[in-house]
Amino acid sequence: MEKRKPIVVMSWAMRQNTKKDATEFAQELVELLGTNELTEKILFPSMGVISHVSGLIKNSSIGLGAQNICYEEAGMFSGEYSIDSLIDENGSYVELGHWERRTLFHESDELINKKMLLTLKKGLVPILCIGEREKTEDLDYIQIELYRQLVNSFILVNPEDATKVIIAYTPIWTVSQTKAANVPHIHKVCGIIRGIITKLYGHEVAEKVRIIYGGSVSPNNAKLIVQSKNVDGVFVGRFGSNPKRLAEVVKEVEENNQKEFNFQE
Repeated sequence: MEKRKPIVVMSWAMRQNTKKDATEFAQELVELLGTNELTEKILFPSMGVISHVSGLIKNSSIGLGAQNICYEEAGMFSGEYSIDSLIDENGSYVELGHWERRTLFHESDELINKKMLLTLKKGLVPILCIGEREKTEDLDYIQIELYRQLVNSFILVNPEDATKVIIAYTPIWTVSQTKAANVPHIHKVCGIIRGIITKLYGHEVAEKVRIIYGGSVSPNNAKLIVQSKNVDGVFVGRFGSNPKRLAEVVKEVEENNQKEFNFQE
C-alpha cells in the first residue's frame, strides 16, 4: 500500500479579515513553505479574503480551501458561498462539519452530507470534521458518536470518492483550550475512525483515507500527535496564526514522516 502523504491544514476561522492582514500572512507563508512538496498544506482563509489570498498562493505548493459552501451550486440562497466561486479562485478543498457550523449554525448531518456530495461531484476534496462534544475516555461512547457522524456524512458516497475525503478528528471539548487531547487518546480515536471506515468500505479504502487531528495543535505537540500509523497530519487553528509557528508545525510533521517509528495503534 502506498504511503499516505502527510497533511497540515490551517484555518483562519474569522481572523485575518482584512486585505492587509490576509496578504501579509499569505506572502510570508509562501516565502516559508511555498516550494515545499513533502507535505500537503491547505489554507482556509476567512471567507471575505479568499480572493486576496488566492492570487498569492496560486503558483505555490499551498492549497486553497473554503471554510463553508452552500449545499447547492447556485440559486436563491442569499448570503451563501457558492462552490463555483471557490473553483473560480482555484480552490481545491472544502471544510465540512466544523463544530462551529454544527453548533452555532445548527448544521445537521443531512446538510453536511449534501455538501459532501456536491464537493465530490465538483471534483474538490472534502475535509470532514467529526468529534465528540464532551470530554470522556469512554471509547464505546465515542465510537457510537463518531459512527453516527461518519455514516450520515458518507451516505451515497461511492468507494472511489470515499478515498478522497480527509477526515479531521476535532473533539469539541479541546476548542479554545491550552492543551490538545492527550496523545494516547488521539491515537486510539483515530484508530477507531479508521476501523469505522473499514466497516463501511473495506480495508483497502480505509488504508487510503487520511485522518488528521485538530484541537489546540501547536509546534510543541504536533510531533507526538502524528506518531501513529492512523494519524496523517494536523488541523491547526489559533496556534498557527503566526506563519512562522505554522511553518514549525509543518517541519515537525515532515520530520516525523521521514523517520521510521514503532507507531502506536
